[in-house]
Amino acid sequence: MTTIIRQLSNFYGDLRGYGRGQIRSEVARSCRMSGDELMSLAENLFQRRVRAALDRFPAYADRVREHCGGLPEAGRRIVPAELPVWTRQDQRALFASLKGAPVPGAFVHATGGSTGEPTRFYVTRESYEWRMAIADRGYSWAGAEEGRKSYYVWGSPIKPLPALKKLKIAFEHVLQRRQYFDSFVFTEERKQACCGKINSFQPRALVGYAGNLVDLALYVHAHAGALRWKAHSLVTGAEGLQPGQRELLQSTLADEVFMSYGSREFMLIGMECGKHRGYHVSTDNLFVEVVDEAGQPVSPGQTGRIVVTDLRNEANPFVRYEIGDLGAWAAEPCSCGLPFPLLQRVEGRLQEFLLADGGSRLTALFIPHLMKEFAWVRGYQIEQDRPGAVRVNVLADHEPAGSETAPLVAALRAKLGERTQVSVVRVPALKKSASGKVPIVVRSGE
Repeated sequence: MTTIIRQLSNFYGDLRGYGRGQIRSEVARSCRMSGDELMSLAENLFQRRVRAALDRFPAYADRVREHCGGLPEAGRRIVPAELPVWTRQDQRALFASLKGAPVPGAFVHATGGSTGEPTRFYVTRESYEWRMAIADRGYSWAGAEEGRKSYYVWGSPIKPLPALKKLKIAFEHVLQRRQYFDSFVFTEERKQACCGKINSFQPRALVGYAGNLVDLALYVHAHAGALRWKAHSLVTGAEGLQPGQRELLQSTLADEVFMSYGSREFMLIGMECGKHRGYHVSTDNLFVEVVDEAGQPVSPGQTGRIVVTDLRNEANPFVRYEIGDLGAWAAEPCSCGLPFPLLQRVEGRLQEFLLADGGSRLTALFIPHLMKEFAWVRGYQIEQDRPGAVRVNVLADHEPAGSETAPLVAALRAKLGERTQVSVVRVPALKKSASGKVPIVVRSGE
């Protein structure tokens, strides 16, 4: 069944001119390469991508010229560590300066800004197909690839979708043998309903936001008999697991837990294999570095800033782009035999939550999905010290009018309760944690 579904998907993608079959063949072939062959491929793609970015994006060329004192000479190998780190601020300024898609057929994506800074960028269809193929390959290590019965404890789109698009997505989910459950509002009643859906669907794999899956596991632990079906595997996303949480998930929801690491800018960056020693980085699609404050590589085992170069996306200069996470390379290759380098650990964001009217806890992961819908918001942070009231601090180029803030207030009340007091306040700066990150949620007085 899985093979048939993948063949149908490839046929559809090729029929639409996406080159899906060829891309998936290349992604599969990467697994059979040696580590040296894979790094040589990544190096060649890196050189081409940097040269193309310098030619296509004057703003990126200016940034390199400012950092290096000039542009790399033609024919000379470009050393990654000599290039500047591309920041979210750089990216937002670039996007604001563009007058349209930089390459034909490119379309806009937005991060929402899980670090409080919404970012928009262009993606080519080829790059998108690579992202989907890479994600499917990584999920296949957990038995959650396209065509396997998988249940997603996920989130629904913030904005209502057109009827035709909803129908198309629903058809794709049936074809992929996937069902979805909106866990952005995850009350006790919703957790009970989620358990019922899993019991009925009996998926081979569960996939979801780590924090919400942990919440579901705690519910199952406290309510014997609520979940009668245990999945073979479980894939976590959006955040890491704290000590003891993997064991909790494996005792309640699935036999084996696989952690994934990704971002909206690139989708899947790394994925655990069955050895669970870290994240195998998709080097055939992304060039990942771990660097110090000066942008220089750090030794294996040493914590540094993660920067990523997109090797397939011609529509944006994602070269040494800093995504806001810390991590460390493993000192030794994984014994599983896969050629992909191993991130030993990623020190990303832990789940943040909001208290709804009445006191129930909601994951704050819906906030980035919501905020990306408001182009006038340059940055944001939610302050809350009691249920039923939030203050939304925003960075904006102008004082937002009531007509601009009203949809934001309404959307927050739809999630937190209609009686929730919501104020939107323009501020000069957002609060940072001790690590220098901007939390989505802060408690008053912190």
